[in-house]
Amino acid sequence: MSNFYLKISLFLNNKFLTNKTLLAENYFYQKKHQLSKDVYQSIKKIGPAYFWHASQNIAEIILDKDGKKYSRKSIEDDFAELLNPNFEHYFQLANFYKNNEYYEDSIKYYSLSLKKIEKTHTLIPIILDRRGTSYERLDDWDKAEKDLIESLAISPDQAHVLNYLAYSWIDRGINIDKGLEMLLKANRLREDDGYIIDSLGWAYYAKKNYIKAEFFLQRAVELMPLDPVINDHYADVLWMLNKNIQARYFWKYILNLDDSEKKLKDSINEKLIFGIQKEL
Repeated sequence: MSNFYLKISLFLNNKFLTNKTLLAENYFYQKKHQLSKDVYQSIKKIGPAYFWHASQNIAEIILDKDGKKYSRKSIEDDFAELLNPNFEHYFQLANFYKNNEYYEDSIKYYSLSLKKIEKTHTLIPIILDRRGTSYERLDDWDKAEKDLIESLAISPDQAHVLNYLAYSWIDRGINIDKGLEMLLKANRLREDDGYIIDSLGWAYYAKKNYIKAEFFLQRAVELMPLDPVINDHYADVLWMLNKNIQARYFWKYILNLDDSEKKLKDSINEKLIFGIQKEL
């Protein structure tokens, strides 16, 4: 129905460019890849701003249809045609790389974006957060921690950044009290976020306050019952409370979840045999 009215609108005024982008989006959501791509190709010819907007969306179509390798080539070829890329171009290309797990490339372009951007721009803490999490994915924790702390220094009420930094500390067994304080703040900012509630429960687990840990981890499982890591955290605290039958039930449940990674499954198989041998 939306396509029908968009086509009427374009018939009456074929220069209504916003409607062209909406029609292309509709086709994408309908998995009509070639129709979507054709509309975006026509938009690319309009001017530099539309060119880059269309290029990003064409890359997404190719990603959905043909995979990362061809999508990457498409967006890189179009990026090379930009005569004077600005910080937003760098940021958006970096996001593409990060979202597709090309973390080294994402760091390069987030850094270029930070060099180009005005020092007071509201996007700076977001870029620092995204670069920091890319560093973390590459196990460069020192640089990751620096970026995340700087992001929070500029914008202290970013619940997801508070969560990411605090959980990373707790998982490493450092700054647990400070991490707990940050997670309590994040939870106040976003009360029903399953990831934050899981992290909060895990912080109490690290402090060996298993009663409070169980309370929050049970809530996290209720909010996100298909998340393997959250279920594993809950099973761990059940084990520490000598609720071994319940713990084993959740560990076995995780083994049947599609999103469970091999490393996690190996860990769970070991716990099913030996229980928890080492505390956090």
